[in-house]
This record gives sequence, structure tokens and C-alpha cells, in this order.
Amino acid sequence: MKKYRVRERAHEELLSDLLHTRGVVGDDAIAKFLQPDFERDSHDPFLLPDMEVAIERIFTAIKNNEQVCVWSDYDCDGIPGGVLLATFLRDIGLRVRHYIPHRHKEGYGLNNAGLDDCAEQGITLVITVDLGITDCDQVAHAREKNIDVIITDHHIVPTEIASNVSPQNPPLQMVWPRLADRAIVGERGEPRTFVREDFAGTIATPVREILPDAIAVIDAKRADSRYPFDGLCGAGVAWKLVQAILSKNRFGIAEGKEKWLLDLVGISTVADMVPLVDENRMLARYGLMVLRKNRRPGLAALLSLMRTRAESITEDDIGFMIAPRINAASRMDSPHVAAELLASRDSDTAIERARELHAINDERKILVTTIVKEANKRVASDGAEQYPVIVIGSPNWRPGVLGLVANSLAEAHGKPAFVWGREGGELLRGSCRSEGVMNVTEMMRAAGDVFEACGGHFAAGGFSIHQERVSELLPSLVRAHEKLSASGIIEKEIVIDRKMELAELPFAYKELQKLAPFGVDNVKPLFLFHGVTVAKVRVFGKSGNHLELGFSREGSTCSGIAFFSGVDSFSKKVETNMIADIVGHIESDWRGQPRIRIVDIL
Repeated sequence: MKKYRVRERAHEELLSDLLHTRGVVGDDAIAKFLQPDFERDSHDPFLLPDMEVAIERIFTAIKNNEQVCVWSDYDCDGIPGGVLLATFLRDIGLRVRHYIPHRHKEGYGLNNAGLDDCAEQGITLVITVDLGITDCDQVAHAREKNIDVIITDHHIVPTEIASNVSPQNPPLQMVWPRLADRAIVGERGEPRTFVREDFAGTIATPVREILPDAIAVIDAKRADSRYPFDGLCGAGVAWKLVQAILSKNRFGIAEGKEKWLLDLVGISTVADMVPLVDENRMLARYGLMVLRKNRRPGLAALLSLMRTRAESITEDDIGFMIAPRINAASRMDSPHVAAELLASRDSDTAIERARELHAINDERKILVTTIVKEANKRVASDGAEQYPVIVIGSPNWRPGVLGLVANSLAEAHGKPAFVWGREGGELLRGSCRSEGVMNVTEMMRAAGDVFEACGGHFAAGGFSIHQERVSELLPSLVRAHEKLSASGIIEKEIVIDRKMELAELPFAYKELQKLAPFGVDNVKPLFLFHGVTVAKVRVFGKSGNHLELGFSREGSTCSGIAFFSGVDSFSKKVETNMIADIVGHIESDWRGQPRIRIVDIL
């Protein structure tokens, strides 16, 4: 059962109260938060490590007319970021290939076969986007092929335990380490200790960072980074490379014209769930401004197919409409369709790619629905209801869609769900989702050594496991669930920002727009509407899997919506004319009118 608590107000006025809860206090901080500014909020790109070296190498490539490869990840951070960088480098005179590894055949990151192919094509410089920080062996292989590598990444820098540590031979600084570990952070320039936490106690171990031997490794999470913000997404780091190049040479590009690339940065910043604070808040806000201008033919065609108005697009449209379609491309074996859609400059190509991507997403939906139906049947028939966690899988299930499957199972059964499949090789790969109470990352941590690898955060994670150990997965996770339940550390109390009357909705909606865009570290405020009457219940959607409700109280009315939900999806079953407490967020409907996005009904 979910636990809710209405927090005490710091201020009576809504906007001041919500700013206070976000730690935004003082006139200067409030002004900066409410009015992001491009010039003021853009940090100096040369504070990122190796930026100067990277720029010199790119300028050499331009001078020598070298062929360059932009090698990006296949998700909704890497694809937009790769398109951004490849487009820009072409515009300043380079011959550029955009390489996106195949999710299932090649996997994440650089790989030797792809680098060999680059070498055969005469490519002498590879620039990564959203990957590469862990690819030491692959970078060494590239050097053997006379290919220089510039890494732009935002992921955690790998480490190794440092031996013979002394004041004369200190360990390198550490940022954020692996799952189940954390860093004790010292002042810049001082050694930092690496701390491994477990249920038995805490052990401190000095470590060193392991960096690939690349021409440049641009990552704000490097210990020696002087960059004041380490929360950029992969496309955000690529954007800083663009800014750095233009600060040295405009290449005939009019001042400020590069801002039209911010739609791609904004999509990635929202989709990759990085903190929407500091520079990211500005990038997301300006990215949405560019998106609303609807200048990119591919996105315009896609928005038309989705019946979404560009001029009113929000971060929710990115998160629930655009990003799933870009991600569907790689999940369904066609990452370049998404890249070509974003990069297209003529309407015919844009419309064709939009239709392809729309069809791919429909195929992905069918696949997910099919797996969910099969999984639910097995849960019902195999006696899985007796366990506090759902563990299910099949060698025939495609790992790329299993996060969506796990999310559906967790919501439907009110339990953490772990779902595995196969994508070739001995390892099985899967995804897990929380039901909102149990921390799935803590569960994997407490499950012992059954996983080959695992990681994630409170609500979601991923894992790999050897096939011969898959039978150990359920009992290991059941024990982990019992252990965490007994420890009392897993209860997640859901904090409601304040009680609100239906009559306050129009004013509150206008005020909340000043806090947008919402995301990580700037979450949508949650409200409790007490004692409202459910005046209407309507099920809609092709499969009848969405719910619309009509609410009334003391003469005020509004609508509420819950996607992928039914009358039995909440703490209390929904019935017409019932009086209930509604927990939800405030958003606008397709007409621009405020409504409630329903989280729970009590």
C-alpha cells in the first residue's frame, strides 16, 4: 500500500512554496530559476577536460580534409546528439559519417568490427557522442588502425583500486562510482576515497580513474574536470563541443544561428532524465522554444502523424510521444530511421521517415502488448501471485522492449517486476521496474552475486545474468525483498505538495507553467483534491486501456485522465458518483484547459 503525506507549507503563496521546496531561495536564485537565460546560464566549454585538445584535432581534420565518423549511442540521447554533431561538422566543411551501432548485434559503445569498417573507409578521426568512457580496449584498437578518437560522454568514469597510495602517489579523484558504492568527496585537488557500503558495514578503498587512451576525453564527471555542472546529457556535451569550436572560428555561420540545434539538445535533455536544473534547465527551456518553431522537417512530419501541435509542445510530449518513437527505432532494429528523420532537410524524405518511424513504433507497441499478455497469463497460471516480486522471462523476448513490459507488470500487479530475454550470446538481459514502494536497485544489490551485472535507480534498472543461473533469480530476489522489508529501509513515502480545491485549478495551472519544464530534480508538483465527486467514468483507447473521469465539488468541475489504467488500478475502485480523494498532477488537455493527471484515488 502506498503511503502519502501532505507536507507542511513553507509559504502560503503557491509559487513561493514550491520554489522553497526545490531549494530555490533568495531573489537572485528565484530570478535565475524562473527566467533561464542562454548567455548567463551557458558555462564555459573550455572548463571541460581536454576540450582545447579536441578543438585542435578537429581543426587539423578540417585543414587536411579528413573523413570523420561521429559514433553515437542508439537511444534518444545519442541519436539526437549524433545528428546534432554530424550536421554541424558537415556545415563547417568536414566529410562526416554518422555511425550508430546496432543495439542487438553490436551492443552499446565502440566495437572493433565497426572501427575496422571505419578504417577501410579511410576515416581517421572518430568522435563519440554519449558513449566511450569505458571503451579502453576499443580505443586502443582504433589507434592500431591509425584512427584518433575524441570521446564526448557524460557517464561515470570507471575506476580501479589503487595500490601503493601515499602522499607522493595519491589516488585520482573519484566522482560517482558503481552500483552499491559511493564516493567521499574532498576538495578539488585533494584525494578522494572510494567507499563500498554493504549491510555489514563500510569499507574505504582508494581508487584511480581508468580513462581510455584517446586524443581527448571530454566528460564533466572526470575528477579533474573544472566544469561547474556535471549533469549534462550526452547531446549536451556534444553541444559544448559545438560551442567551443564556434568560439574559435565561426566558419561563416551567423552569430546565434547555432541555437537552432537546441531542439535536439532539448529532446535529449528531457528524454535522458538528467537533472533539469542549472544549465540543463536552460537547455530544455530553449530546446522547447525551438521545437515550437517547428523548423525541422522530420519532427514536423512526425508531430503531424501524432496529431500534436508544435506550438504547444511540452516536456511531456517529448517524454511520452517523441522519445518512445526515437527509442523504438533501435529496439526494433532500425536506429538509422530515427537519425535520418531528425537530419532530413527536405519534406519528402521527412514524411517518408516519419511514416517509417510511426510504423516501427506501432510494431513495438504490438510486440510489447503480446509479451505483456503472455507474461500475465504465466503469472496467473504459474502461482507467481504468491511471491512478493514478479520474475519472468523467455529466450524469445527481445530485451530492448522489456523495460516497458516490466513497467506494465509492476503497475498491474503492484509488485516489483524483473523481466529477462535474450539477444544472442550466453548472457540473458533484462529490465526491472518498481511498483513505487520497493527500490529495485537495492533489491539487486541485496540479491547477492546472482547477477553478472546490474544497475539503475529507485524505480528502474537493468541487469544481465548467465543462463545457467536464471533459476536462482526468483529465490534470490524473494530473499532480497524479505531482507529489505525487514530492514524497514524500503518504504517510500510519497509526499504531496498541498491540498487544493478544484476551483483553484486555472490559477494553479498558470503558476506552474513558470516552473516548467519538469523532470529530474524539478519534479511535477503533486496535489490532493479532497472530497470530490466522480461524476463521469469513461474508458477509451483502441484497447479500452485508458481512463477519463469527470470531477465536481462545490460547483467547480474538471476532468482527470489516467493512461494505461482502469477502474481497478488505484487504491480505491472507481465508481460513478463516489466521493474520493484524488492524488494527481495538474496539466492541460488538448484544448489547453487544465485537468488532473491522476496518480491515485483514495
